[in-house]
Amino acid sequence: MTDMATAGVPRRTVLTAAGLAAGALASGLAGGTAAHAAPPVPSAGSSSGFSDAGLPAGSAAGPAWPDVPVGFAGINGNGVATTTGGAGGRVVHAATPDQLREFAASPEPLVVILHGVLAFAAYEKLPVASNKSFLGAGAGATVVNAGFRLINVANVIFRNFTVRDSYIPGDFIGKRPDNDRDGIQMDTSHHIWVDHMHFARLGDGLVDVRKDCDNVTLSWNVFADHNKALGEGWTQNVVTRITLHHNWFRNTHQRNASLDNTAASHVFNNYLEDISSYGMLGRNGALIVAENNYFRDVLNPLHHQGPGGGLVARGNIFKDCTGNSGQERGNAFVPEYSYGLWPAAAVPALVKSQAGPLGGTVSRPADVVTVALDGTGDYASIRAAVGAIPSAQPRPVTVLVSPGTYHEPSVLWADRPNITLAGATGLAADVVLTTSEGATLTVAADGATVRDLTVTSDVQQSGPVLVTAGRRVRYSNVVVLNGTSG
Repeated sequence: MTDMATAGVPRRTVLTAAGLAAGALASGLAGGTAAHAAPPVPSAGSSSGFSDAGLPAGSAAGPAWPDVPVGFAGINGNGVATTTGGAGGRVVHAATPDQLREFAASPEPLVVILHGVLAFAAYEKLPVASNKSFLGAGAGATVVNAGFRLINVANVIFRNFTVRDSYIPGDFIGKRPDNDRDGIQMDTSHHIWVDHMHFARLGDGLVDVRKDCDNVTLSWNVFADHNKALGEGWTQNVVTRITLHHNWFRNTHQRNASLDNTAASHVFNNYLEDISSYGMLGRNGALIVAENNYFRDVLNPLHHQGPGGGLVARGNIFKDCTGNSGQERGNAFVPEYSYGLWPAAAVPALVKSQAGPLGGTVSRPADVVTVALDGTGDYASIRAAVGAIPSAQPRPVTVLVSPGTYHEPSVLWADRPNITLAGATGLAADVVLTTSEGATLTVAADGATVRDLTVTSDVQQSGPVLVTAGRRVRYSNVVVLNGTSG
């Protein structure tokens, strides 16, 4: 039998709990975006900035914290050999929005280390120049009410911090003219590595990969508590090559990810749970290889809709899912790099323990979590409040909703038992839950209580607007309009 590595074919290594076998990155296909000048080559002894930021590094850090990206961000293309970010440039520190804004737009290569909580008074999408590394210092680095815009740039790294809370209350669908509030937007850019990040409760897309980007890897990230998680496309050209591995999508609605007209989308070892519209979706000419992903309680977890394109699906696990589940379609591609592949059954524990920034992304909520559209609550959407409750914890938690109309599909997930969803005033007419299509409220949690609110729809529905799937669910003073309950 011919050894694939010595024959020049990238190695696909199946891993066990014993560890991750290292594999050299291979050169890939030529991309379709405009070539940029090569980034500076770090001189002997110069820093990637990872140690300066207190990040795990080297072989001792294990498979979750590699020094270089695995996937398309790590291979040659568009005049750049691999993704190094600001390595070789100055190491600078950002502890204020003004500092972060200045460093992001600087024309020189920089390693930008973020400290603490950088909260923007008004939303900004910060322009980012080429050859930058944005690294959170230790645990807790956070950007609030801002995002990053990459237009025709190359060689950028985002690592180890949270981007959260640019949500406009009441605009769950993200259609207001002032609501282009992405966490990261990249257009016609290449060699972008997004790793160990946490994106939650933003205005539009958590991450948008748009308009002929190439050589992109998103790895070990958490996408949570939102409508649109990760979209790729906005182009008729089939040039984008993107790798998604070891990401955790949870309590989201759609685009987990949406992959439109990609020349190569390699998605492996991702964990998707509690998703209410669709999981991974191929569109138009997208070519997708989906390997050893784990889907739990996901509606339409994996499928491709034409015309053209192809989906190769192998080794995936679908647990408590409904709808389209990985029907293969045509052919796709052979990944142009070496990578380690964990068994799908090991993915939930691995990803939940390792994805996201240092310090983790799951915390213990209070006994009462409040929701209000005017900014006075803990959260501005019911989905965000439910997302604050960790899965598989039996302690009763009340989500107390202030008066207003909440235009969003709401779900009390099966892995969050004993939730109470209640209107704050005791008057059902004061708290109105609605959406434009399908079920407005789904109660899948055992032992849930729903009281003192109205469940309706923007238009008359032929089916239920209130769906009960859990056991021992109690309703009190709940009004159902423009549809049925079932």
